[in-house]
Amino acid sequence: MEALRQYVITVVAAAMLCGIVTGLFPSGTGKQVVKLICGLFLAYTVLSPFSRGDFSELTDFPVRYETDASEAAAAGEKLARDSVAEIIKSETEAYILDKAESLRAEVTVEVSVNEENVPDSVTISGAVSPYARRQLQTIIESELGIAKENQQWTG
Repeated sequence: MEALRQYVITVVAAAMLCGIVTGLFPSGTGKQVVKLICGLFLAYTVLSPFSRGDFSELTDFPVRYETDASEAAAAGEKLARDSVAEIIKSETEAYILDKAESLRAEVTVEVSVNEENVPDSVTISGAVSPYARRQLQTIIESELGIAKENQQWTG
């Protein structure tokens, strides 16, 4: 970015210098020659960085761009999957807590989701009556699809 800034400053300074020099000469043949020289000077100033430039990196640009784009897309997809997984996890936990509350059971819930973002196991902690536990197990299995063997109860 600094190189571009320096380039623009150089071109503007050269244009100002040419304008001043051209303004100093009276109309006529001399002014026409000065305009020609200033035009060549400006052309040289504008084009000289390109003559010194190393353009070997430009051939790698499309490959680097494609690689960077693929990496950015993969990172975005992972972020989206993780966000969806977190939403599904928290919504499922809230649902189970709501059902437990309706059964007057005070519990804490930790849900795990698989790679397809489907709830696959749950850990429930707290003092629960046998009736409330059976009811919750049935609800979790029938409504959320988490098998009883994937429901861990502690406390």
